[in-house]
Amino acid sequence: MSGFMFALLPVLGWGFMPILANLRKSTPEEQLLGTSISAFLFAIVATLIVLPAFTVTSFVISLCSGIFWGIGQLLQFRGIRLSSVSTAMPISNGSQLLFATLIAVLFFHEWKTAGQVGVGILATCLLIIGVIMTGFKKQNQTVKEAVPWQVYQTILLSSLFLSFYVVTNQAFHITGFSIILPQSVGMLIFAFAVNYFKAKRPIYKNVRFNLLTGLSWSIANIGMFLATITLGVATSFSISQACVIIATLFGIWIFKEKKAPLEWSFILTGILLIMASVVLLGMMK
Repeated sequence: MSGFMFALLPVLGWGFMPILANLRKSTPEEQLLGTSISAFLFAIVATLIVLPAFTVTSFVISLCSGIFWGIGQLLQFRGIRLSSVSTAMPISNGSQLLFATLIAVLFFHEWKTAGQVGVGILATCLLIIGVIMTGFKKQNQTVKEAVPWQVYQTILLSSLFLSFYVVTNQAFHITGFSIILPQSVGMLIFAFAVNYFKAKRPIYKNVRFNLLTGLSWSIANIGMFLATITLGVATSFSISQACVIIATLFGIWIFKEKKAPLEWSFILTGILLIMASVVLLGMMK
């Protein structure tokens, strides 16, 4: 049960993160830099409290996972800018779930029994259908996907790198709080590099504002880290993707997006399917 409760922290942290990032007219690069600085400061505090041991190998691997995150998060911020939080996040969460679950199950064999495989496949299918339904839009009295292909390309590539960020340390059997600091160093290196080579310099008031985005991410990351210890990557990451509920509903409300009744029916049905999949995954341990 404790692992399941820890997995709910990413639901809140990653749910509110894209909303916080888009409260100002910040560029994706500014959003990334502010988020990375805050995550780095959070990691320093956590490291000073826990005092984990580092090795050169674990530090480099965790640093690389942070760079994977930076690439994926930058692309996600760009995908949101091309559409909206409520449009991009269902695509992002669904594709992250698909990539990370496939990697965890096929390479780490986290679903060992036939029952786990059956329930896991059912839950994953329900979650994917749910996040897709939340992204449908009504046009000319019909419901169809109204998302530009460029958004799909950007978000899918983003999700691939974010999935690498999730599973990299597990692939090399690196666990514990020693992951957090080097991971944040990788994030910060990539964020500074992107802003340095970008022609337009960042507006630092936007960067400072996105320290809140980084705090939200850090809380989610700690929750994901603790949940993975007891639940494994496939289950904990699947549960965490219920953050799409927060991102979608609050994104619509805060950014005053207008939705037709038919769109709301698809959105709410999708959320119910997501919750059903979360309950199934939570019962697997």
